[in-house]
Amino acid sequence: MAPHTLGKFSVTDKVEVLSVEEGFSGAWALAIITGITRGQLLVEYCKFVDHAGIAICEKVPQHRLRHVPLFPACFNVHLGLRVEGFLHDCWWPGEVAELHPRKGLRIQFNDGDAAWLVRSRVRPM
Repeated sequence: MAPHTLGKFSVTDKVEVLSVEEGFSGAWALAIITGITRGQLLVEYCKFVDHAGIAICEKVPQHRLRHVPLFPACFNVHLGLRVEGFLHDCWWPGEVAELHPRKGLRIQFNDGDAAWLVRSRVRPM
């Protein structure tokens, strides 16, 4: 019988997986743990599919996983605040570079990119 837990993770947990793929390095993608084998967790990505439209699955070591962070609905946003912004179906680390009443928050991401995001797509780190 296959184990249902490994460390602090269990089958059916919603997690975020730290990407090591080129172009996505440092981003966190939402997934569900579907199994455990040989000390690694099997995950199924919630937003990423293959060419046939089937959810991508991957074996992932524990150190690349975190439980989906709980974050407050309200938090004090200010310039320079370290945040994660949701862009291209992943959470990317960065900081608040500009505030605008209509455009939202301009996030300067760690990889050098920047984007305007509505507040609901930004969470504190």
